[in-house]
Amino acid sequence: MQKNSTTLRSHCPITTGIDVIGDKWTLLIIRHMLFRHKYTYGQLLEIKENIASKVLADRLRTLAADELIEKRNHPTNKKVFLYTLTNKGISTIEIMTKIINFSVTHYRSQMLTKPVDKTKLSYVYTHAKSEEAFIKDTKAAYIKFRKELLNF
Repeated sequence: MQKNSTTLRSHCPITTGIDVIGDKWTLLIIRHMLFRHKYTYGQLLEIKENIASKVLADRLRTLAADELIEKRNHPTNKKVFLYTLTNKGISTIEIMTKIINFSVTHYRSQMLTKPVDKTKLSYVYTHAKSEEAFIKDTKAAYIKFRKELLNF
């Protein structure tokens, strides 16, 4: 176990998943990275749900320790770090898609009372032919983005 990694409470797979990605902020940070291609601390601090700076710093440390993200030095600005999802982090798209489907199915009317970014909300709102196509396309787009970002 790496320093600052998540402490697991049991051997139950559901509990383990909740321990690693089930807090209030982790999936929102990953959402911002995966769907909106945000990769610096400043960009991630702009999450519309108003994450506190200290909470963001703590979650980024834990996500890196859990190997869901990688932290790298910016090639031209030593004061800035680049945060990118690892393949493990990218795999959370499948969980997020299920949460999206649950929310759209059961809470659509409450969700539609607020502005919705339908461009990246769910495969339901995109031109993807299926949930599987949405997941595949989103993974491929992020991997391409990550490769371009890290190659400068």
